[in-house]
Amino acid sequence: MIDTKSPRRNGTTVVLATPPPVTHRTAEENLGLGYLAAFLRQAGHEVVVIDGWLEGIDVPTLARRIMDIRPGMVGFACYRSNMERAIETMGRLSEAGLEILTVAGGYGPTFHTNDFLEAGFSAVVRGEGEVPLRMLADHLRDGTPALDEIPGISHRRPDGTVRHSPVPAPKLALDQLPHPSRDTLHLTLARRSMVHVQTARGCQASCTFCSIVAFERVGGGATWRQRSVTDVVDELEALWGRGATHVKVIDDSLIEPPRDARWCTELADEIAHRGIKPRMRGSIRADRVTEEVVGELARAGFFSFSCGIENFAQSALRRMAKRADVAQNRRALDIFRTHGIYVQAGHILFDDKTSLEELEENYTGMRAYSWTVSKGIFTEMYAAAGTNFTRRLERQGVLQIDRDHLGNTRYDVLEERVRPLYRGLKQWHKAHSAIYDKAIDPLSAPKALDAGELALMHGFAKELRGTDLDFFRSLLDLAAGPCSTAALDGAVQELIRAELAGTADWYRDLDARVDLGYREVGLVYDADANPFLC
Repeated sequence: MIDTKSPRRNGTTVVLATPPPVTHRTAEENLGLGYLAAFLRQAGHEVVVIDGWLEGIDVPTLARRIMDIRPGMVGFACYRSNMERAIETMGRLSEAGLEILTVAGGYGPTFHTNDFLEAGFSAVVRGEGEVPLRMLADHLRDGTPALDEIPGISHRRPDGTVRHSPVPAPKLALDQLPHPSRDTLHLTLARRSMVHVQTARGCQASCTFCSIVAFERVGGGATWRQRSVTDVVDELEALWGRGATHVKVIDDSLIEPPRDARWCTELADEIAHRGIKPRMRGSIRADRVTEEVVGELARAGFFSFSCGIENFAQSALRRMAKRADVAQNRRALDIFRTHGIYVQAGHILFDDKTSLEELEENYTGMRAYSWTVSKGIFTEMYAAAGTNFTRRLERQGVLQIDRDHLGNTRYDVLEERVRPLYRGLKQWHKAHSAIYDKAIDPLSAPKALDAGELALMHGFAKELRGTDLDFFRSLLDLAAGPCSTAALDGAVQELIRAELAGTADWYRDLDARVDLGYREVGLVYDADANPFLC
């Protein structure tokens, strides 16, 4: 709990930390910490940034680092894959008896506020963190403003009651924010990871499964807002001067209205005018892809995009409330290929209502675009807190909460003849997830690779995709055959055993070739086993 009557007197140093996540991806910088650090420093606060992921430190080491600094406040950046480690770190600080104001912020605490307060955090920031965190630091320094006056936070009072501020955390105009501090830039460059830049926050779509808009609605107002081209290129130029040639634009959706082909031209022209040549990756919705947009973005330096294709069945896209239809998805992928753009095609194969007909449509689409980068043949819709999809499952009483894993939820696939295929594809992917995650990480994380290095790693990804699709076809043929529904599960298991045995040597050979590719490129894969395939 927080003493709301008197300020802390043990210093105004603020530690901003993110614990290492449990993830199958390799480390990337946390730009949120950079923005928060710059905003706090602008107000005169002393800030220390500890990125546990980039630094490769465990929870005990992170806790000791914080204890050695003895800050007045520590703010944790939390998301699904590091929430439990943030809580563990905070617990170690409490056990040490240090008088530290502990704050949790990010998607996890925003949607699981009470879980974090019950775990012992002093306060939770709901929504964007710049203003609430700076006000908390101000309170720590001189006692003003009062905690009850800080917007966007929840905190436990000395009497044990919890107060949730009814006023949302304000969203500042992005051009008013200082450029993020780059305390960890040297670590990012050393790993050959891409440096992160944000040109806009939020998204204007309304996909049923997505937390982005739900998070933006916490603060009210527009669900997407942007920086000016000049401000963005100012930052790119400054990074270029510090040796950052490869940039991952982390916008959830790069080309939202009013951005269009004209905006893309303005960006490309400004970059050319500055005499810099960044290589960039971004995220874009399929319905915003046109020849002109992609052509101008390629001229600006974009060589890679993630694009939420999600599904090749129109019925599934309708359930997801996707803005793009199947024709737009295919057209977007065709345009990307014409311009030589690498594409990580986001895909959600299963939800609770997936049908056999939809699986057939997806096989056809996946085979036609097997050159795209995929996370694997098995994917399912995650029931994230705050989303329309999760609310529907809750109303229907079919959502299963896993209390052992904070924020994890489950549901069943309804169609009986689809369930064995769901289990079979998941089992198949689990058997090969280690090689899959390693092979695509330089493309999906992504890393600062040249054209030849990209082509090498992309070749491995395409080989894996082809083998996945062959197995998918065999499963679909089995389901379409005379096998009864009751016997289908056993037939699927028999097929899996045969295919795993028949492809074992091929996968071992590919794994060895991927390891050799890593050595040639000069990368290290040090991620965890995929935690989401439980």
